[in-house]
Amino acid sequence: MRRETDPVQADGRSRVGALVDAVAALDDRRPLTRGWDDEIAMTRTVDDLLDAGRAALAQGDWTRARAVLSHALERQESPETLYHLARAVEWSGDYRAAVDYYERAFAAYRARAETRMPALIAGRELSFLHAAVYGNDAVAAGWLARARSLADEASDCVERGWVELAEALATDDPAEKAAHVHAAAGIADRFGDTDLRFCALGHRGVMLVLAGRITDGMRRLDEAATAAASGEIPDHLTAGEIYCHMLTCCELALDVRRAQQWITIATTFGDRVGAPWVSAICRTHYGGILTAAGRWADAERELKSSIALYDASYGALRSSAIVRLADLRVRQGRYDEAARLLSGFEFDSFAVRPLARLHLARGEYDSARRILRRALAASAPHPLQAPELALLAEVEVAAGRLDDARSACRTLAAVTREADVPRIDALAAYAAGITAAAAGEPDAAARLETALAGFAAAGLPLETARTRLALSRLLADTAPEVAVAEARAALTAFDELAATADADATASHLRRLGSPGRPAPRGTGALTHRESEVLRLLAEGLSNEQLAQRLFLSKRTVEHHVSNILGKLGVTTRAEATALALRALPGDLAAAPAPSRKAT
Repeated sequence: MRRETDPVQADGRSRVGALVDAVAALDDRRPLTRGWDDEIAMTRTVDDLLDAGRAALAQGDWTRARAVLSHALERQESPETLYHLARAVEWSGDYRAAVDYYERAFAAYRARAETRMPALIAGRELSFLHAAVYGNDAVAAGWLARARSLADEASDCVERGWVELAEALATDDPAEKAAHVHAAAGIADRFGDTDLRFCALGHRGVMLVLAGRITDGMRRLDEAATAAASGEIPDHLTAGEIYCHMLTCCELALDVRRAQQWITIATTFGDRVGAPWVSAICRTHYGGILTAAGRWADAERELKSSIALYDASYGALRSSAIVRLADLRVRQGRYDEAARLLSGFEFDSFAVRPLARLHLARGEYDSARRILRRALAASAPHPLQAPELALLAEVEVAAGRLDDARSACRTLAAVTREADVPRIDALAAYAAGITAAAAGEPDAAARLETALAGFAAAGLPLETARTRLALSRLLADTAPEVAVAEARAALTAFDELAATADADATASHLRRLGSPGRPAPRGTGALTHRESEVLRLLAEGLSNEQLAQRLFLSKRTVEHHVSNILGKLGVTTRAEATALALRALPGDLAAAPAPSRKAT
């Protein structure tokens, strides 16, 4: 992208600086002074206003840039003014208006028979915005095709490099993606364009991660993100893209520790430049990472914030946050909520795991198997498929299909050798361990111990606790004391996470070992998490016997929960409790005190 020179550098504060300062009154929507209006009308040229708008854009002051450039447009419409006004409007968060200004700028440049800037606008801006804001993939593809035609006509130029990256983003074909990124990097080198160079480097990192070369890919993303953080990249859009690439790959590779080190920088950047889309995308991926890290309250906050931010920016992309929230709900054992969130998004790539695990939890093994196999068949085996392959092995073990489980384990072992990443190795060890345990093979405990160490080192507490439970079940007959210790450690972790279904299964397992699981909740006031879960199931019409089966509890314990719920809610019948539950939003009853019974 062409960089504008900052006129402030050439003439101190000069008249451009005065113009920028003069529109500060717009920050709180106060009207401009008459003296300012007179100065614009009498002594300032359109070029002065355009320079002032560019200066404000370079400083990240979108409100001032929009005000100055709007005055310039009132005086004289030009493609330059329309383009820079579109940028200011976009970064101010008015995305639909930005699309209109970009389209007008495109037409104005084409009216002058130009090709370079129209190619840039069509490829980097309009093709993406039509997809992200409107969800109109056909129109987005049309703009991208137009960008390619204009870039070919323009020949070798920096704008052509941005079109190459737009095409890299749009394709799922690894060879095509590699060719586009390579072409963009070459153009950046020939023209010495810093923005294009580091953006291409970020794309190269993503491409390597997707190809399974995770260590190499993350190294390149670290370099690109460092350039963005140090101020080496002047373009705000490029910096934002790089941070988004970084967090995307951290989530894909389960790299919790790296994500935690970069997220503060990325979200601070988004807040500083006032760009909802940066914050929305970063928070989506960080929410997924926090879910993996076991910080579920933080994850829920980030994901709900992301959904709200998407609604204010790239509305067509909000499903990415919704399916991650569904994944969190599945981990929490809140299956009915998860199912509602996933409805309509079953073919989102991130929905594969939560949807398959939801079917697994319900004993619907064939459905879980079908979902996973369909996703895995979409590409050749690679390391990023490790979570799906491990889950497939778990499904096959649960269904008693051990030959199919072994087949999934062999594929998983092959792809993990390519990656040589410990946290992915842990998934392979876990899948092999539970398969060996089901087959009564002697190396099962060793494999599970390997998985346990790997998950703990990677900071993945749910996987760590599930491995402890698998070990406990394996050792129940041969080393009951160790089995109890592992199960208790797992139960503590599940309770801390509020992973209710896993906690209930573990408590039931402990009772079978002859060890107390945990006492029933007591006390008054707000409902406990367990009581809230029981109330939700009551609202679905489950009997006490059905509740006991669903939650792995005794019927007497369920009766105790129901009694506590009625007392805390100040009602006397299950029907009254159900009515309250149906009126409340999910989660409200766990956080709020019992309603007053006073007449209103």
